[in-house]
Amino acid sequence: MEIRHLVTFIAIVELGGFTKAANHLGYAQSTITSHIKALETELGRPLFDRIGKQVILTEVGKKLMLHAKKMLEIYDGIKEVTSMEGEISGHITITIAEYLLLYRFPPIFEEFKRKYPHVSIEWHHVDPLTFREELSNGSTDLVFMLSKQVNNSNIYCETIVEEHMMFLYPNDFNINNQLDLKKSSLLVTNKGCSYRTLLEQFVEKSNIGIQSSIEFWSIESVKQSIISGLGVSILPRITVEKELRDHKLKGETYEETLFTFMLYPRNKWLSPAVTEFIHIVRKNAQFW
Repeated sequence: MEIRHLVTFIAIVELGGFTKAANHLGYAQSTITSHIKALETELGRPLFDRIGKQVILTEVGKKLMLHAKKMLEIYDGIKEVTSMEGEISGHITITIAEYLLLYRFPPIFEEFKRKYPHVSIEWHHVDPLTFREELSNGSTDLVFMLSKQVNNSNIYCETIVEEHMMFLYPNDFNINNQLDLKKSSLLVTNKGCSYRTLLEQFVEKSNIGIQSSIEFWSIESVKQSIISGLGVSILPRITVEKELRDHKLKGETYEETLFTFMLYPRNKWLSPAVTEFIHIVRKNAQFW
């Protein structure tokens, strides 16, 4: 069983088809087909059911997918261990909250790329509903997210920093006027996001009767909507420090704080690249 065949197999599954995998890997369509046929011949079972233009994993294919990712992790680890002159190389996948990527991690990324130019980094947006599965199946190496707590016996969870939250509202908004609150919209991000949960709990606990909510895909869109007078929200203080200094919006420190956590599988071998990234994060986080 060749590594390149497994790479092709994983690409077909993750990209959703033979043609997309061929374009991504730079192979001819016939090469992609021959790789899968070689795997199917070795295993004695089909890996995909072909329904029209769709390809769907068979039960054997689903089982192979789990093992294939682990085999590639081991292969990548071997390549790093045997890299020339001990130079760290390879690939790491990091799943991270938007606010961290924008406001905390640029210096970390800059330092890491300067020290380890032969390591490629793939960034994924954290989904609070799926990050545990991504860590367990090896599709990500590290997760950085904001939460109250993370409980999972299979995941190592390290608190990086306590984040102070801000209840934010437009400049012409009277925080003590219930009517202003009731006329506002809740400006929220994706479901499962910890500061969206805080905002919804605040409204329920306060019993102020805000009826409408607007869901956005980014923190920046939430901020601009507050500035334009569209509604209220709760965000990490670090994301709005400039806007508060420039008097573009108003805010009050929220009573509850959240924590930024660094997560990785408890029993998984950490490659040199991942280990060094963790070290740089810890060093920078001392000054947050």
